[in-house]
Amino acid sequence: MNQLKKIHLTVALSSVFTIYSSTVFADHGSLGFGIGTASPIITQPGVTMPADMWATGIITQFSDFNSASDQKLLDLKNSGNADVHSVNTYLQLSLFAAYGVTDDLTLGMKIPYVWRSGVRSPDELEDVVNKLGAPNGFGDVSFFGQYRFFHSEDNLNHAALTVGLKTPTGQTAVVNKQGTNFETHHQPGSGSWNPSVGLSFTRLMGSFSFDTNTMYTISTKGAQGTDLGDNVSYNFAVSYAFGAPATNSFFSASNNAPFTAVLELNGEWQDRQKTAGVRDPNSGAHTLFISPGFRYSGGKNWNTALSIGTPILKDFNGYQTQPDYRITWRFVMAF
Repeated sequence: MNQLKKIHLTVALSSVFTIYSSTVFADHGSLGFGIGTASPIITQPGVTMPADMWATGIITQFSDFNSASDQKLLDLKNSGNADVHSVNTYLQLSLFAAYGVTDDLTLGMKIPYVWRSGVRSPDELEDVVNKLGAPNGFGDVSFFGQYRFFHSEDNLNHAALTVGLKTPTGQTAVVNKQGTNFETHHQPGSGSWNPSVGLSFTRLMGSFSFDTNTMYTISTKGAQGTDLGDNVSYNFAVSYAFGAPATNSFFSASNNAPFTAVLELNGEWQDRQKTAGVRDPNSGAHTLFISPGFRYSGGKNWNTALSIGTPILKDFNGYQTQPDYRITWRFVMAF
């Protein structure tokens, strides 16, 4: 592998799957793609993968929520909140693959599986809370393309355009313990085609790197006539490679910095949900997480990364189950 490809690879793999965010709507995962080597874990850098390189691996996100008591849900229902619910946890495991078509163009896809626990909602007629169960299943498959349209001659500055498409391939008819379908925002899949577009930028500074990106996702009508709402994500990250510049090779044989520390700000704005044209007052939010993490490159062609995010801004419309923390773990191999 030539030196230029080595420089590209240290930051390219972290951008491969960061580009498509699933909705932050209360109890949905706020992370989509992301690989991570010697750059951010969640933020999308502006560097693409080297030509003819493949990457594959696992992305796992776990979120814990401040679930409401049964009495809280009943009080909300009796005060006029007709559609409220509570969720305990959310877990999404995704398999991904990506390919560097050229040094400036990367294509890829992600296949997720979703687990939720502790879904509860007040009964519409009686003064009781129904334990609806766990709406688990395959989520929507996503595809993306990232094109790097600028890089400086010294390869320290990079900018890229990203487009993505979430397809209606996930399960949308999972049945709850009451014998009816879960609402769309609890289903593993949305049943909608959601295109996205965004920009990203990377600045390499020796052992440090700075990355930022923004992404806009258009939500269309899906299962049960529901539009889950458009989404805007924005991220900022500073990374530090211990022991050597971040532009060293990804491969451990010549990598003097197996450990990388990362600090990120990850924000999302989610529009309100609409079903049959009617807006849900208990939907739509703006959240901002601070997410420290680290990455370890322990082999010639693999690395693993862990990020723990805590919300520092939680601006939710109406009543929604709000996040306490989220954990992101990734394992990636390149060949």
